[in-house]
Amino acid sequence: MKNPLLIALAILWTAMSAFAQGRVVTGTVTAEESGEPIPGVNVTVKGSATGTITDIEGKYSLNVDGAKSLVFSFIGLATEEVVIGNRSKVDMVMTADIKELEEVMVVAYGSAKKSSFTGSASKVEGDKIATLQTSSISKALDGLTSGVQTTAASGQPGEDAKIRIRGVGSINASSDPLIVVDGVPYAGKLNAINPQDVESMTVLKDAAAASLYGSRAANGVVMVTTKKGSKSATKVFLDAKIGVNQRAIGEYDIMKDPGQYFQTAWLQQKMTHGDSQRASDELISELGGYNPYGVNVVVDANGNLTNAPLLYNDDWAKETFRTGVRQEYNINFSGGSDKSTHYFSLGYLSDEGIVEGSEFERITMRGNIDHQVTNFLKVGTNLSYARGEQNSPRTSSGNAYGNSFMFTQNVAPIYPVYIYDGQGNRQFNDLGEPIYDFGDGVMGSRQYGANTNPAMLSALDKNNRIEDNFSGRGYLNLDLFEGLTFNANLGYDLQNINTTLFYNPTVGDAASVSGRSTKRSYRYETITMSQLLRYNKTIGDHNISALAGHESYAYQRNYLAGQKTNFFTPDNPELDNGVEIAYLESNERTHTIESYLANVSYDYKNKYFISGSFRMDGSSKFHPNNRWGNFWSVGGAWRINEEDFMSSASAIDNFKLKASYGTQGNDGILDDIGNVVYTPFTDLYQVVNNNNEISLVQYYKGNEELSWEKSKNFNIGTELTLFSGRLNIDFEYYNRVTSDLLFNFPVNPSMGYSYYPENIGEMVNKGVDFSIGGDIVRNGDFRWNMVFNGTTMKNEILSLKDEFAEEGITRGRQRLTVGGSIYDFYLQSFAGVDPETGNSLWRQREMIDGEYTGNILVTDEYALADRFQNETALADFFGSWINSFEYKGFDLTVITNFQIGGKVYDLPYAGLMHSDRVGTNWHKDILNAWTPENPHTDVPRLSTAYQDGNSQSDRFLVDASYFNIRNITLGYTVPQNVASRLHLGGLRVYVSGDNLALFSARKGMDPRLYANGSSTNGGNGFEYAALRTISGGLNITF
Repeated sequence: MKNPLLIALAILWTAMSAFAQGRVVTGTVTAEESGEPIPGVNVTVKGSATGTITDIEGKYSLNVDGAKSLVFSFIGLATEEVVIGNRSKVDMVMTADIKELEEVMVVAYGSAKKSSFTGSASKVEGDKIATLQTSSISKALDGLTSGVQTTAASGQPGEDAKIRIRGVGSINASSDPLIVVDGVPYAGKLNAINPQDVESMTVLKDAAAASLYGSRAANGVVMVTTKKGSKSATKVFLDAKIGVNQRAIGEYDIMKDPGQYFQTAWLQQKMTHGDSQRASDELISELGGYNPYGVNVVVDANGNLTNAPLLYNDDWAKETFRTGVRQEYNINFSGGSDKSTHYFSLGYLSDEGIVEGSEFERITMRGNIDHQVTNFLKVGTNLSYARGEQNSPRTSSGNAYGNSFMFTQNVAPIYPVYIYDGQGNRQFNDLGEPIYDFGDGVMGSRQYGANTNPAMLSALDKNNRIEDNFSGRGYLNLDLFEGLTFNANLGYDLQNINTTLFYNPTVGDAASVSGRSTKRSYRYETITMSQLLRYNKTIGDHNISALAGHESYAYQRNYLAGQKTNFFTPDNPELDNGVEIAYLESNERTHTIESYLANVSYDYKNKYFISGSFRMDGSSKFHPNNRWGNFWSVGGAWRINEEDFMSSASAIDNFKLKASYGTQGNDGILDDIGNVVYTPFTDLYQVVNNNNEISLVQYYKGNEELSWEKSKNFNIGTELTLFSGRLNIDFEYYNRVTSDLLFNFPVNPSMGYSYYPENIGEMVNKGVDFSIGGDIVRNGDFRWNMVFNGTTMKNEILSLKDEFAEEGITRGRQRLTVGGSIYDFYLQSFAGVDPETGNSLWRQREMIDGEYTGNILVTDEYALADRFQNETALADFFGSWINSFEYKGFDLTVITNFQIGGKVYDLPYAGLMHSDRVGTNWHKDILNAWTPENPHTDVPRLSTAYQDGNSQSDRFLVDASYFNIRNITLGYTVPQNVASRLHLGGLRVYVSGDNLALFSARKGMDPRLYANGSSTNGGNGFEYAALRTISGGLNITF
């Protein structure tokens, strides 16, 4: 996959060196205000792609043979055009363009200046995104804007993160925001978009900003805009970086010393049998016969450890994990003329994970072209292709022993990774490779994870995913007459995914069936078409703009899968290598949305603004009687600084008050494991073989009365810009009420299905988010810019259907009740340890004659313990702090993010605090377990006969606060005169580190993996650990 990049680079270098010779014009470009020369100004021959850029002294030299005019352009400065005539020297003085300096954001079906926008939106520039070393732009928003949280379910390279805008918007429907790429909704994976191709990402948070997307915008919108060419000479830009991936989050504070583990296991056996000599005599056999000391008695009857030396002491983590290599190379060239602009790019990424066989490889290609056909017709197309291959063997989630992160922390340190002889010599096979121990009787019978070894399984098993993504966007803009424009857009996305999940036939989970291979093929296809009429009119101080249009969206998913067992050879995962067919299945799913939309905006003297929008959506997910939904919004803004009474306040550049209210919808109902349900209004049946007769078995109960989940969104805020743009303050209050909540109502499984969908209630998310930033210091060569983002949020369930109103709805460790939150925990309440017995104590509500008295009792019987609803996973406050420094070519950026408050249920820690299991490791906190000599403790007694030592309770809730050093980047830009002598337009070198440090309440615990207090993907908490990436790179402009 590397050859295309090298070929493209060679071709582009040759092309850039082949300019024709002719008449030459020279000159110097200076700034009007300061008289200083301006480097980097685009100087082009009008009507052609011929051009150059000014050097560090503002000078240029350009071949102008036959040309009549030159065009000078630079970001933030007014574009100038000058006739050459007979001159050989043309100097230019450039002035600031105030309009161009205003921040312009991409919003629903168009763009808007931030100063005049009535809605809530935050923009992240592409250069900030490119700084981060991420394989998916879904992770780029983390810490870069207020009101947004990203939660990575896994550190596996290539994995997308979940994006949440102002909280979770639903109980059982999707809370994912709508993703719009270059103006068209996008249903593909975000890891298919090269971060280097992104011009900006804009987050639309409220109804005024997002309601034009109607039913798909209830959870906000993320607008992704890719780069375009400019009307300048063609530039070639190369970015190359190479670095390493390491484990960013360490292990829990587990026992690593075999002697410490033996002594604790001896105590466990002593407490079980009440006999210290028996515990000593039977210790080795109880642990499966493993004896790293090679003596008959490892721990004597007094609990003393033998002084014999260790024969072996393998560290499972060191033998299982590795340092991965990360390489990324991107090249693009862009430019254009008065008529056309172009941007082409090619990118390659190789991202190795920290587990053998874990990696992500991607190649991307993009071409964006815009062409002014006539003075009234403009067309353009954006085409991209990405091919990604991801290998993630048994490490991202799940309870199987093949999960490396779970196994390495739970296996006792007395068990070796490799096989050793009686003298402690590691054994090797005929190829000179160490022989792995599978705990299957060679050295002993391992009491944890027998017949498996993740250090070896990562090479034997296979979990492979190959994705091909094609995305196309095309548009036509036709100016019908003054102020009226017709716009047609076509978007097409195609995603083909092929996965292979292979468990080898020799050892591991599939050894009993001689191997198992599962092949799956997915094809996702979406077509979006829109036709829009836009009208803009200015009458004196009055500005009016209007939009009306139609949009259609069609989605189709095709799925094919097969599984076989009993494989002939252990290294071939293809189904032809297997004998027994486990299953074959295929299906097709479709979804369509038909929409009509309109928007009207008005402003007076660029001072008073009002806007309104309306959208009517029809979704195929609902019964025809409930298919159509109407969504609308209104918004207003007042730029106080434009008033006459503010004329003397010269320090204020912009002071705006704004407010909006509107409705949005959500049709994204999910099943009980998070998959989209496409026809929730119909009963669904499965075809089965019933005694050699074809039969139908119902597995889903539809609901014809099901309707849209509706959000009513209120937003009010202020924007303040001071001191010529040096200080910016944005502050907003939001209140989003979601009604007719989509929910899967549980029923008795004997009915043939486990739930059916209903609209059940109402909840609210409310809070504030703010951003304060600007240049703290701007003095000569030194500049310090700082941005601080923060968000608070409160969630409350306002109502539930009558049958749930009193008792609520219990879901795992959480409970939904009126007045409570969807983030509330519902757990048994730990009351400490009985100092007499060492048993756990639990709180119990007193009941007399079938009625609760309100008194709380304490019991040591877990079956009698009551659940209480008292803690929440919702953070009190989260945000980020970003600092950027520049000095004489050096630049330093430090991005940190944090969370304060909230709780997570630390399931891995709970598992390590067990009292009864043999051969499973412990957290070192277990050393404080109850004994008659240590009666006053909060850790219950150890005993293989006592199973309630780590039973589910609020004992294992831990503070979710954290502080994360997200990224530090240090760069140096070579002076332009030096770059020019190297025949380069620019040169920058840099080093960058991502995920450099995380500070949390417990070593090994990463609160970012817990979206609602439990692990993000519903697993056991041993997800793929976050990666620390350290790279060095260079940017070259030709």
